[in-house]
Amino acid sequence: MGGNNRRRQQRLSDARKAAPAPRPVADIKPAWRETFDAWGGYPIFGSLAAILVLVALLIYANRPGSSAGAGVFTPPSARPPVSGRVMGNPDAPVKITEFADFQCPYCKRFADDVEPKLIEEFISKGTVSYQFVSFAFLGEESKKAAEAAECAADQNRFWDYHDVLFLRQGKENSGVFSSSNLKQYADQLKVAFPDFDTDKFDQCLDSGAKRAAVDAQIKLARDAGVQSTPSFLVNGQALSGVQPIEVFREAIAAAQKAAASK
Repeated sequence: MGGNNRRRQQRLSDARKAAPAPRPVADIKPAWRETFDAWGGYPIFGSLAAILVLVALLIYANRPGSSAGAGVFTPPSARPPVSGRVMGNPDAPVKITEFADFQCPYCKRFADDVEPKLIEEFISKGTVSYQFVSFAFLGEESKKAAEAAECAADQNRFWDYHDVLFLRQGKENSGVFSSSNLKQYADQLKVAFPDFDTDKFDQCLDSGAKRAAVDAQIKLARDAGVQSTPSFLVNGQALSGVQPIEVFREAIAAAQKAAASK
């Protein structure tokens, strides 16, 4: 009997010695951590997170309209006489006023497609005097762009800067017309016109001195009943939208006839 007990105790002792030592509680990993480590752990997942952040930044930086329009600014080979925001003979029998916003895509379309024909057919020939009024209603960048154009007008480069702004137009209020970009666009003017003083331009823009002039133009547009851009007055007769050159030809002819009959 005693021998059996001793053998049983010996077997239990041997079994305890053969069994692995229990793991400390701190070494026991939850199931998610076991899976996480099996897939490579922090080095792999950290690299993947960095790649995802980089991709997100690239997508954001290249979203539509987030950067300025492409192309190199090339001034027109010939431009009618200009005085500030007025182009052409100020004593012309027909006077056209354009109300526009530099962020407005339809204004850009007009500037690209119709305005050159007006210049060629009427403004350069002294038939039409053409004035631009900034109806900067699409946001703060519209106002900053209009201020910058006024600063360029101090050096009689309003229309050249007007062309640069429409060339660089992007998505509304996306940073395309930030102060730093507006100064870069002035640098492009200096390339074309070496006498353009960019330091004077920068000081003018930074000072905010042209905000009152822009606000006055906005009020002028509202007082004229303008509700959208581009809008026009042809000797006081209203036209709205991106009208084809044929519509302007008819409006100019009617204005000339009415002026001749007075």
